[in-house]
Amino acid sequence: MRARPSTLESVNRLTQNIDDLLVPRLEAVRRGLDSPARTTRNAVVIGRLLGADLVVVLLTGMWSHVVQEPPTWLTLPTRPAGLYQWTQGAHVLLGTMMLPLVLAKLWVVYPRLFEWPPVTSLPSAVERLSVALLVSTGLLQPVIGLVNTFQWYPWPFPFRQTHYALAWVMAGAVLLHVAVKLPLVVGHWRAGGGSR
Repeated sequence: MRARPSTLESVNRLTQNIDDLLVPRLEAVRRGLDSPARTTRNAVVIGRLLGADLVVVLLTGMWSHVVQEPPTWLTLPTRPAGLYQWTQGAHVLLGTMMLPLVLAKLWVVYPRLFEWPPVTSLPSAVERLSVALLVSTGLLQPVIGLVNTFQWYPWPFPFRQTHYALAWVMAGAVLLHVAVKLPLVVGHWRAGGGSR
């Protein structure tokens, strides 16, 4: 009479079968997506452009929010007369430019999405979480902002409040992502910036 396998043995066998099935396919996808342009240096350069873009967009967005809903204790300047037009124009222009920058960054780091196992440690889990938040807000924010410029609202939520709240989520995700990646970035730039 055969002994019934334990639950742990069954789980181990199942995870081994998943590994045997997925790992070769993920490696094939990574090889197929490999490109000489997918380097750590390019990821850092695009990340810096995105970071600078995000800072200006966040500051101009906060200014827009304060102008539209000023706190009672704050007296806003009335000069220069076109200040709001310039800040709002910069916000819309740079916010729209964020979309191709996010797509470029995703293209550079895309093969890393197929790493197996997807999470190897707590910092790895935090990195994955920050990336998920960054990608979702980094794509959603410019898209709903661009749709707002056409004054078309196909969604059931209020644009201004949602856009404002997502800006803070995105800023927090950027800070979390930079904190997790900072040792890698600093090490890469100190070492002279190799290709990977």
